[in-house]
Amino acid sequence: FYGGQDFWRVPLDPSSFGSNSGNQPPYYLTMQIPGQSKPTFSLYTPFVPRGGRENLTALAVVNSDAGDEYGKITVLQLPRSTNVAGPSQVSSNFEAKPEVATSLSLLRQGGSDVVLGNLLTLPVGNGLLYVQPVYVRATGNTAAYPLLQKVLVSFGDQIGFSETLQGALDQVFGGNSGTTVANNQSNTPANGGVGSSQAIRSAIASLQSAYADLEAAQKRLDGAAEDKARARVKAAIAALISAQNR
Repeated sequence: FYGGQDFWRVPLDPSSFGSNSGNQPPYYLTMQIPGQSKPTFSLYTPFVPRGGRENLTALAVVNSDAGDEYGKITVLQLPRSTNVAGPSQVSSNFEAKPEVATSLSLLRQGGSDVVLGNLLTLPVGNGLLYVQPVYVRATGNTAAYPLLQKVLVSFGDQIGFSETLQGALDQVFGGNSGTTVANNQSNTPANGGVGSSQAIRSAIASLQSAYADLEAAQKRLDGAAEDKARARVKAAIAALISAQNR
């Protein structure tokens, strides 16, 4: 109490800088939190301690699915003995990786602006997975549409950076997204079962296909196809989380 750890605040938005910076807004996402039997459409926001520290202390999740539990608030509080990086710290870790810094610097040249997408915090297994898309938009053209170029992923001390979500996940999990959270260097599926590994591989393949279709729709400026692809991406993420929690 006296250290201020029992007082929380919403973290700063790592996707905005300078005069445009503000608190990170809450996000709607289909996700499965510990204790749930299936993914639900939810509104969630992370919290960090008051007083300037940026480590993650809790997640608040509001069930937004129509039904008996609509509006139910669940707070996932991290143990004080843990020191899990919050959104701002994860964003700094991204920029501190030489490969990421060099690539972003190149993308910012040649008449292009780098637009950082929403940094999502996803409970996966017994840990937290951060995912952030990186878009590029032509400067000097107010009608230019941001195009997805890279995807950043963070899990524990591992950082993935690739053109696709699958590629970034493979970098983080050593080519196998069934890695257990308790040991980030282990490539053993959580239950050691073949079915679980197959479900994870299938979900990753679905994500890759959905992202490819999303990029193609964005290049064609096909709004209807883009909406369908985004829905497939959300469904594939939910399937991946569900497979990892089996």
